[in-house]
Amino acid sequence: MNTRTGVQPVLFFWIFGTMKKDGYAIVSKILGPFGLEGEAKCSIETDILENITGQTGFYLRKGTRRIYMEVEYIRPHHKSFIIKFKGLDTPEAVKFFKGWFLEVRYDDLVPLGEGEYYWFQLIGLKVFAKDGEYVGVVEDIMATGAHDVYVVREGDREVLIPSVFVEEIDLNKGIMVVDPVEGLL
Repeated sequence: MNTRTGVQPVLFFWIFGTMKKDGYAIVSKILGPFGLEGEAKCSIETDILENITGQTGFYLRKGTRRIYMEVEYIRPHHKSFIIKFKGLDTPEAVKFFKGWFLEVRYDDLVPLGEGEYYWFQLIGLKVFAKDGEYVGVVEDIMATGAHDVYVVREGDREVLIPSVFVEEIDLNKGIMVVDPVEGLL
């Protein structure tokens, strides 16, 4: 949590910073087959593991193709998950889906507490300085060791704003208000 402002963005897409607002969130990626029973080894692309373990199915996407597949079971495996999809019963069947993303509908994500946000909710917000000056639009988010950094663009101008300078986020209005130190903007 940002102790200065009380705003706590939740790290969700630390690999996929810019997400299209199409109603689906990437939570994993199929890395390849695992074993001989048609299991898939899948990466973790979320800080909230229940966004993977709490699902009964996933939308598998590659490019513009998206299909829904039900899950038989999900189990942790080191720093990944093993997922058995219904209908995929051989390593060869799973291999076809290697590299496909696992997505869930936004409505199926774990609800967050007040002042917590998924990255996809912040992409596209209009950013204003506390004095009302328009800064630009959040186009990307970078995870750093200390805090998230918002990539804000207006035309050819790009500004990197650390999350510690966020004063307010209003998703209904589509705005973010920042109180930067002198010289940041």
